[in-house]
Amino acid sequence: MTIKHEEVILMDWTDRQQSRFDDLREHDLAGTLTDAERQELDMLAAVLTKAADEALLPAITRLQREQEVLELRLQQRQSGNAELAKLLHQQEKLTAESRRWLRDFDRRHAYIHKTYTQLTGEVLVAA
Repeated sequence: MTIKHEEVILMDWTDRQQSRFDDLREHDLAGTLTDAERQELDMLAAVLTKAADEALLPAITRLQREQEVLELRLQQRQSGNAELAKLLHQQEKLTAESRRWLRDFDRRHAYIHKTYTQLTGEVLVAA
């Protein structure tokens, strides 16, 4: 069996090697491995692990770069959200101030009309 990644041959793994690896794993699971077989199994496992690592390294690197880009976008969005929250707070303050000003305006306007009517006996009409 040939192990490839993006059309690059990482290692040639023969059916014989696979069969031997499977046999050694069975002995390992059964607890009947000799020291020599343990060394052979460890060597074959290391070869497979190295090939897998080499095959996965480009994908892992790409995913790490994508994660960094996403984290940067998240930080930008969070910063933008913080700015929007400040703007919303300013808008809320402006609205509250406007309502207070309008209540004061209505109170003063009513006072002026009332006082005018008391002084003149006439109703003040806007022109």
